[in-house]
Amino acid sequence: VPIDEREVIPCGIVLRSVGYRGTAMPGVPFDEDRATIRNDNGRVLDDAGARIPGVYCTGWIKRGPSGVIGTNKKDATETVELLFEDAAMGMLPRREERDVADLLADRGVRPVTYAGWQAIDAVECARGETQGRGPTGGKRT
Repeated sequence: VPIDEREVIPCGIVLRSVGYRGTAMPGVPFDEDRATIRNDNGRVLDDAGARIPGVYCTGWIKRGPSGVIGTNKKDATETVELLFEDAAMGMLPRREERDVADLLADRGVRPVTYAGWQAIDAVECARGETQGRGPTGGKRT
């Protein structure tokens, strides 16, 4: 509810981000009313309500636009636990075994190696420290 009280915060840029509506993806069942992928705790369901083996979703496309980063992390953990459960029960579809590096190369994707990620992380941490955002702000993962 709008009120008469206002606060002015000096800044260099303002981005308006109000609302969110998920959009359908080709071949993935979508609930138009909720704007989410049809799912049962992250396991994607077909139009009849049956699980589609090996297809999962998480985050706002799973539950709708609610929550914060912590909510999304918990939500993703729930979905991944179901994926592992399905894998242990042999419920994931078998696919051609391929080396991940070859698959990425075939798709024109240049992966970041762990050493590359460490270099990026070091630069980002150093930049953060110059702005007073050192490791006391919490643990990095």
